[in-house]
Amino acid sequence: MEKAIAAGIAAIAAGGFFLIADGLYIKAKAELSQVLLERSFAAELAGAENVRPWPWADFVTEAEISAPRLKRSAVVLSGASGETLAFGPALLSGTPRPGEEGTAVIAAHRDTHFAWLKDVKAGDRIEVLRRDGKRLTFIAGNARIARWDESGIDPHAFGHNLALSTCWPFDAKERGPLRYIVEASLVPDSEVAAGTLGSTRIN
Repeated sequence: MEKAIAAGIAAIAAGGFFLIADGLYIKAKAELSQVLLERSFAAELAGAENVRPWPWADFVTEAEISAPRLKRSAVVLSGASGETLAFGPALLSGTPRPGEEGTAVIAAHRDTHFAWLKDVKAGDRIEVLRRDGKRLTFIAGNARIARWDESGIDPHAFGHNLALSTCWPFDAKERGPLRYIVEASLVPDSEVAAGTLGSTRIN
């Protein structure tokens, strides 16, 4: 299964030539697409099912992820293919939904939707609003760097975990084998309400 995770993370750097030939085009495409994705996600929250952001899209919206301290957010899509990642972060196939048992893996490009990942600090809140309306709070641990085929991410790990992954280094102009990974643990609803935010879970 780790090979499947590695293959999914590898897709971060994949995609057609037209997606990597012009960085400005990629960024504009990513930003404009989020408007349509937000509308699609709002429809999912309202009870619609399998709403596609545009007729030819081969994905649907899964959730919204946000980093409150950094004031950044983005709609998360289903399946981390090269095409999907051109429009937003994606939940890797074969990993659970955020909040379910195991490790949910969300991947995105380092120069667009996960450009802020480098600024996440241990102890930061990462919030996820799923399309079923469930709101979750995770606490980030320390970031680490690993090869795409040696990520160490286990989708069947004990607990309710979240892993955010993007290419590394952040300022590189070409694809490389390294990935920047931030792992986080779910905070029980009772602790969110009490304001303790599960500080003992910080790595």
